Amino acid sequence: MTIKMLRQLSENDIQALTTHLDSLTPWLEDDVSNYAKGRKRFWLQHEWDLRNRTFSPALKDERLWTFCKRMMPSADLGLAVYGPVGISLHRDDSYADYRSVGINLGEVDGWVYDCQYPEFRWTRNTNPTNTRNLKLPVGAVFEFNCKNPHAVINPATDRWAIFLWHVGHKFRQAFNAYKEVSNGG
Repeated sequence: MTIKMLRQLSENDIQALTTHLDSLTPWLEDDVSNYAKGRKRFWLQHEWDLRNRTFSPALKDERLWTFCKRMMPSADLGLAVYGPVGISLHRDDSYADYRSVGINLGEVDGWVYDCQYPEFRWTRNTNPTNTRNLKLPVGAVFEFNCKNPHAVINPATDRWAIFLWHVGHKFRQAFNAYKEVSNGG
């Protein structure tokens, strides 16, 4: 399985979404990932702390999250990224279930993907390494296996993208406990 295109957003939807995201730029912070030094980002709903391996509250924007849930109804959290810094080949951390949804809202020279895991689960039977540079149109909404190596090459200066995840079984219990405490028990 490679990347699956779910839909193509209309020019009006792209414009409305990027205008709304532009209004949220005060939330942007430097990305802490070693794979994306200098990239700007903010988490949606909940943040995954790479160092401490815990969840914490993040930006809750009803309009944006309603849109995100239409794109991935099972999403628990998301990440909005902005600007000209891409990300090198990586696999998403262990909080994330295999299936992820991406929303590309700007030009990129390429979206690199290596489909080693052919299904949305761990398997011993992996595909041989076959890294490909895919062209994603602006407005593409796509699903992919986030445990397969993936990267973004040379995003445009004003490019936004959103990535959505369902919390996987490895951290589901911790996520549910965190939500219980953060919602006041």
